[in-house]
Amino acid sequence: MAEAQFIDEDDLTLEPGDEGIEYQKITETVIDPTETEGLSEQQLKILLGSEITDAMTYINGTEFIADDRNKNYEYYLGIMNDVPSAAGRSSVTDRSVNSYINMMLPSLMRVFTSGKNIAVYEPVGEEDADIADLITRYVNNCVFRKDNQGDMLIRDWCWNGLVGKVGVVKSYYDENYVKSEQTYEGLSDLEFAELVGQTDQNPELEIKAHTVEQMEGPNPMVPGQTLAVSVHDLTVERTINNSTVKITNIDWDEFVISRDASNLEDAVLKSHRTFKRAGDLLALGYDEDAISQLPTYTDRVYNQKVNDPYYTQRDRTDSPDPMLREVLVHEGIIKCDYDGTGVKDWYFVAGGGENVVEVLKMEVYECQVVFSDFCPEPIPNLFFGRCPADSLTEIQKVQTVLTRMMLDSGYLAMTPQREVVFENLINPEQLTNLSPGAPVYVDKPGTIREIPIPFVGSQALTMLQHFDQQAEARTGVSKQSMGLNPNALSNQSATAANIAYSASLGKVEMIARIFADGGMRKLFQGVLKQLIKYQDYSRIIRMDGQAMAIDPRQWEMFTDMDVSISTGLGTGNKDRDMAMMNQIVGKQEAIISQFGPNSPLVDLNKYSRALQDMAEASGIKNPELYFGEIPVGYEPPGKGPDKDTLEAQRKAQKDQMDFQVDMMELQLKARGLALKEAEVQISAGNTMSPADIQKLQLSYEKMLIEAELKRTKIAADAELKLQELDLEARLEKYAIDQKSRSGQGIIPG
Repeated sequence: MAEAQFIDEDDLTLEPGDEGIEYQKITETVIDPTETEGLSEQQLKILLGSEITDAMTYINGTEFIADDRNKNYEYYLGIMNDVPSAAGRSSVTDRSVNSYINMMLPSLMRVFTSGKNIAVYEPVGEEDADIADLITRYVNNCVFRKDNQGDMLIRDWCWNGLVGKVGVVKSYYDENYVKSEQTYEGLSDLEFAELVGQTDQNPELEIKAHTVEQMEGPNPMVPGQTLAVSVHDLTVERTINNSTVKITNIDWDEFVISRDASNLEDAVLKSHRTFKRAGDLLALGYDEDAISQLPTYTDRVYNQKVNDPYYTQRDRTDSPDPMLREVLVHEGIIKCDYDGTGVKDWYFVAGGGENVVEVLKMEVYECQVVFSDFCPEPIPNLFFGRCPADSLTEIQKVQTVLTRMMLDSGYLAMTPQREVVFENLINPEQLTNLSPGAPVYVDKPGTIREIPIPFVGSQALTMLQHFDQQAEARTGVSKQSMGLNPNALSNQSATAANIAYSASLGKVEMIARIFADGGMRKLFQGVLKQLIKYQDYSRIIRMDGQAMAIDPRQWEMFTDMDVSISTGLGTGNKDRDMAMMNQIVGKQEAIISQFGPNSPLVDLNKYSRALQDMAEASGIKNPELYFGEIPVGYEPPGKGPDKDTLEAQRKAQKDQMDFQVDMMELQLKARGLALKEAEVQISAGNTMSPADIQKLQLSYEKMLIEAELKRTKIAADAELKLQELDLEARLEKYAIDQKSRSGQGIIPG
């Protein structure tokens, strides 16, 4: 087949004999980005496919990323194919990567999980302190720890960073509704009206089916007569909204980022590449026709951990149920000029297929997905830095060789070779089947002579100790930081041991600080934005032993609230932490003793929190069982309400009693009216129709309900007035106390 040749039109000349040749005119169009109408769907597919392919090529084809990751993972599992063992020699492998990574994890987890709150949202002004505290407790305790098992999330996140260079988590709002039905039969009009009122007031309830039947029943007003009554059957559906922000770890094989990215924020593309079932995509709201166009994948077509013994290939062939098919999906964020304005913006995009054969969603990015990264040893201007496992693989390789040499030396020393005069052996097979104490028969003395082989394992042991020190220096994990007594391991003084201990903690503390100021801070900032943006219901939770309704929609003005990550009491031992908290509590007690429990410097709430922290430092997991929060409006013993408040209480109680008497009189009048109507009916010769009787009965019941509602409203108004008076009295008393304490001088240290 002849190859097509592209010739510029200006250079085209026809030679004799070329008249029968057809030429296709090729024109080149130059598009002014300021005049474009945006990207077409096909152009968008090409853009996404090329960006993803380029990113995957860079990650999987770069030696210091893909090869290092795979090697770190293999070494962690004890797989060392690059250090083969000779036949008949030792095949043991060192596990330095596994040991040191698993020793670093508890230290890092303790830094973040030892305190009551991992993240603390900072108020913009003093008036926002209560809101910031509420947000802090809700996000930490309910969203992070309860909804997402936050402690284990931190563990897995740290592990991915320590072994795979960069650990990435994503947060997103997961809509989750649980539906249930309840059937009611044989309800009267009043019961039906009451149930309808409940459904109108409760958005979780919805009437799905309703039937009514007219029946004859006894007339309570006229004995011996019947009355037409309505009987209702209905089905009520209850929908419980369990939607919340979900946080998941992303396997490093599944995270894609642009090759030129120096950080996560500025990367042109960042995406989660994973397999999902077609039915799950449909539940997420993606178009069914687009989902049907996605190919079913029968194998992982992207990089996987090499020689992973825990990975089992699944059969991803076509399922009889099309909703059970597994397809490759990309969900991420891209920066491009999609709408043709000439300015690049951030967009949330979801695509399917290896080269994005279908675009499932494309919309302006707000906070649909938030990625947060953690690199233990960052390198400036590079997204992929280094991790402790990178420094440990070389040591594990050397220690494996040394350990094998030491063991082989021991084997040879304990089973030496022999020099044998074969002709003098009576039964040569005895040498190949030796057993302890068994004789070997020979014709002449000196037929068998052992060849001594010296044991050289002591030299190897010295070298192993040297590389242990190298591993400690590279990771910051030492025998001291493992909780061992340094004085039991050497003759160094306590001062020198403490210096070595503090130095060993330096690298772990640095990793913890990088984690806190980087990934953790990004995560909690994103979680708050997602809660405010997407949680459209009020969630009932228990906080401080009381039920509270939390509605993040009320926090809209606090979307950009800053957050600081609490690193607990440090990475030291319990004795140091307890000593520090004892000093703090002692100072607080001295201040309270001098200035009282309502001091603005240290009040009872701050004192209670210090006691809780001290309990946590001692290892108690639930300090709130021993030290609770001070309720709002609490007055210390001997500080009862003032005269005005007591007078207001007496007046409110008197008003309530008067209202109760009025209601009783109203009810008596209603009953008298009902009896009078009954007498009229009887005197008229029972000429009233059943409908009139039912109307009279309903009027009577309506009067009773109105009386009850009036009584309830009056009682509520009285209680509200009482609370307002009590609050005013407390505020006035607080202002007097503050004024009396002003000018007392600075608190002595």
